[in-house]
Amino acid sequence: MKDHSIEQDRSMPARDTLQRQLQTLDRVLQAECHYVDREALGHWCGLNRPWWLPNSGLAQVDYWRLLRQLQANEVPNIALRIARRSRIEDLGVMGYALMASSSLEQGLTLAINLAQQSYPYLRVAMETDRDHVLLSCQVLPQGKDFERLLLEEWMVSLWGYIQALLPEGVAACASYAMLSYSEPTYHWQYQQTLGCRVVFDQARTLLAIPKQWLYIAIEGRSEGAQHIYQEQIQRLMPEQALSVDLISQVKRLLIERSSECRYQLESTAPLMHLSARTLRRRLSEVGVSFRELSLQVRMELAKDYLLNSQLSAQEVAYQLGYSQANNFYRAFKNFYGSPPEQYRISAIR
Repeated sequence: MKDHSIEQDRSMPARDTLQRQLQTLDRVLQAECHYVDREALGHWCGLNRPWWLPNSGLAQVDYWRLLRQLQANEVPNIALRIARRSRIEDLGVMGYALMASSSLEQGLTLAINLAQQSYPYLRVAMETDRDHVLLSCQVLPQGKDFERLLLEEWMVSLWGYIQALLPEGVAACASYAMLSYSEPTYHWQYQQTLGCRVVFDQARTLLAIPKQWLYIAIEGRSEGAQHIYQEQIQRLMPEQALSVDLISQVKRLLIERSSECRYQLESTAPLMHLSARTLRRRLSEVGVSFRELSLQVRMELAKDYLLNSQLSAQEVAYQLGYSQANNFYRAFKNFYGSPPEQYRISAIR
């Protein structure tokens, strides 16, 4: 059957997503499905090159063809297997953005943005009722040939991100899940993974979690979070990553614990076991102000978000703690010489 045309986003974030998906698929097959012949799989999907090699030149639709072939034959639960291996640490700057969120509510807003970047044929929404947050997903017409695969990968990946963002032990199980397709042979694996009641053949697909989780602060103390922070520091300030001088310490803290620092001297100093007055004086002694360091870090993060994600300039402003987007636009233009969106367009050309 001929595939419906799927929108192709040739941006760098979309290419990174596709490469990550193909690498994860290859890892799953090698670790869990030794009986699958990778070359034969590619042949059956009409691919004339090794799909598992970096820069294989494949399109997003090719990835879903591979999964559909596996789902219909040797590995019916392939999307669940892949989704269970999804980690925030693999998301690059968006992984950092998720972990740097001040609360789960902010993190979920970013996760919805990420899902629609990664899968432009999905529409994801978040709403609340009296007791629950309802995270729903709809497959658009151009993705209907892969509907169950898309919904499985979205739901289980999202659940993994929620568990990673919340303090250990809080997100042991979701409230309930609803799926818009018939019960598959491996239906019990849904409940095993999500830890909640799962019902099929429903009008829509959604994952429900307790409403009070929205307001839980993201602590970012896990081993995975530390890996994300170190990667971000290496990317933004490689020459200072291992330095112990005061300027490097402050910059690292602003990256590692941004939701606690809030880019403010009064919030940052206690995290260094100093008073605000002492930190201000010590920075002055080395010829710099906290405001200058805070601006430098914010602008480096802003550039990273603009060039390596599809966050809008307004979303970047919010992520960096600006209450008014205009203040961010003005600061960015003063720092780099052009407004955020113009800077992004010029850099991509």
